[in-house]
Amino acid sequence: MTSSLWINPALGVAGDMVLGSLFDLGADQAWVRSQLAAVELPGWSLEVSPTRRRGLVATAVDVQLLSHDHHRPWSQIDAMLSSSTLDPRVAEGARKSFLLLGTAEAKVHGIALDEVHFHEVGAVDAIIDILGSWAALVSLGVTQVHSGPIGLGTATQTMAHGIIPVPAPATLELLVGIPTVPVDWDCETATPTGVALLAAMVDTWGNIPAGIIERTGRGAGSKDPDSHANVVTAVLLNPAPQPEPAGEWFTSTMIETNLDDITPEILGHVLTELIALGADDAWVTPITMKKSRSAHQLSVLCTPELAPQIVEFITSETATLGFRQWDLTKRELPRTMHTIDLHGYPVRIKVGPHGAKPEYEDLVAASQSLGKSVRQLSIEALFAWTSAQD
Repeated sequence: MTSSLWINPALGVAGDMVLGSLFDLGADQAWVRSQLAAVELPGWSLEVSPTRRRGLVATAVDVQLLSHDHHRPWSQIDAMLSSSTLDPRVAEGARKSFLLLGTAEAKVHGIALDEVHFHEVGAVDAIIDILGSWAALVSLGVTQVHSGPIGLGTATQTMAHGIIPVPAPATLELLVGIPTVPVDWDCETATPTGVALLAAMVDTWGNIPAGIIERTGRGAGSKDPDSHANVVTAVLLNPAPQPEPAGEWFTSTMIETNLDDITPEILGHVLTELIALGADDAWVTPITMKKSRSAHQLSVLCTPELAPQIVEFITSETATLGFRQWDLTKRELPRTMHTIDLHGYPVRIKVGPHGAKPEYEDLVAASQSLGKSVRQLSIEALFAWTSAQD
């Protein structure tokens, strides 16, 4: 079953908060650590522990370092990720996050991407946060990520470049096109690492999507203010069962007769003419009658108003001596008809709630002109229709 993830960063987001929320949600720590070990980084250790933020239980993530590395160029990080033995999904996600970070830094400093040297962002703990978050996401089997708006506080902060306004310029650049909400806290609530993770992960922004909540998790921020619970909430959802299309109900008439003295040619003629008369459907079933006589059961589905005409036609064409007839309720699911161009020939596609089917008559007409089999054209028509929907 596919799963989707909804993240609520309404009070802010940082890399360790995202990773903590995914661990709290049940991500496989052993597998995440094995992915982190696949990248050659200076000595580090990862502590994952339960904590509380304003009374709420959450998971805190703390990266302990033997030394701090504050100057790591983007190109070095990208090369390190691309040449590693990481799971391809983890490597791709992490590279995407760092590319967003590098592009934002390059723009706010007016330099080329290859000239970007990360400072706080490029530290080993940030690399661990990004790699770990992508590995945790993969371990959870998430197929789609959704997020609410990101909470932003207003302050100033001392960085490697001196005192800068918060949100930091690179953070604001990463937030272009992303919904935000204010947080009444004189502090940085959204870090570049946290925003880059969400910007790379999230498929849609907004309220929690429809679905059945499987479990929830919370990741704790490093600070514990008196004003609010400094957490990121993550929710794992399974899609809600979709109701069967309602369709329409009709009263129909079923007419049946057994025929043991009719040729296949006449049977084919009868079926063709019954449809031409307006029957909804008509079919033949091989049966064995009394005295082991081989026979055919002719079945016709039509409207009650058409039944007398259908009976008269069958009688005249088959000389049958009797019928079975009863009314039933028929349900028709919604369907639409579309036309595609197949090698210059129009082919109608009947589309229902659970599939699509090319119209046989159109395939035959195209087959006669193109010299291709009906079966091959049917495959091509469905492929053309499906490709047009992507």
